[in-house]
Amino acid sequence: MNAKSKIYYFRLAISSLVGLLSGLINLGPLEGLSLFLLTYFLVTPISLRLWGRDLREMGLMKIYREGLGSSILALLLVWTLVINLVGPGVPMYVVRAGQSGIFPLQTMEDRVIGPNEASLVGYNAVLLNLTTDNKIEDMLVGTYAKDLGNYVEVNLRRTRVVLYKNNTVLIEGTYSLSDSTDMKRLHKVFGNITLYRNGTLLLNSTTLVPGDSSTIKLGRASIEVSYLSTGIITLKTTALANENNISFPADAFISKIVRKDGYIYIFDALKPSWRTRTARVDDSYIIVLPPR
Repeated sequence: MNAKSKIYYFRLAISSLVGLLSGLINLGPLEGLSLFLLTYFLVTPISLRLWGRDLREMGLMKIYREGLGSSILALLLVWTLVINLVGPGVPMYVVRAGQSGIFPLQTMEDRVIGPNEASLVGYNAVLLNLTTDNKIEDMLVGTYAKDLGNYVEVNLRRTRVVLYKNNTVLIEGTYSLSDSTDMKRLHKVFGNITLYRNGTLLLNSTTLVPGDSSTIKLGRASIEVSYLSTGIITLKTTALANENNISFPADAFISKIVRKDGYIYIFDALKPSWRTRTARVDDSYIIVLPPR
């Protein structure tokens, strides 16, 4: 076995071991990826001690790069297999992209998530803006469906979105005041939100108690609100939205609408958090990988 093969298979074995360990002790994605990076870079000095003479001609940079893509795949495949065997694990999806654009999500087994197929807490597509070295610069998550022309219905997390031919959009959903993501959205709609200890809820200037319903006027918008129980409300509203303009309050739920190749993509107004090639959406993760 030549020097290049030695370091390739050694790195593959170590990455698989990290995936096994991460799955068995239920590491979070950021912790598991951090452990992978640590061991990935440790392989080089260990390899130099084991096969120093054989590796001299490769050069240090070639040694560090050897087996990078395969190591990432080995990590993810073993990690996913283990967490699926030992417990519910952490949902992870991938996007294979070599440039910026709109892409459907894929499972770890490379199965493309189809239109209207529920996954990733209600998202099945992403809009990526990548740097020249394929790192995430900006990202939107959303969902896509066949463009029927006169009526399209999708779900964005807890929000049902219905887009009609006349560019009217119906927004409705049930939201929790204890959920940080829901609260970001609701603050964008109502501004002031206060939940008192006795269960009374103040939305903008409207006071509600559990069981109340009200139509709240905010500028030209009318929002139907039902206060179901302490900290749980439902909203229903209509607005105008198209590919060039999304009016309030739809802009608290939708950031962009794109028609492409017979499909319509609707992206959430709230962005996920990301680092380099991994984005987090609630307790699920999206990993950007190079195309095959």
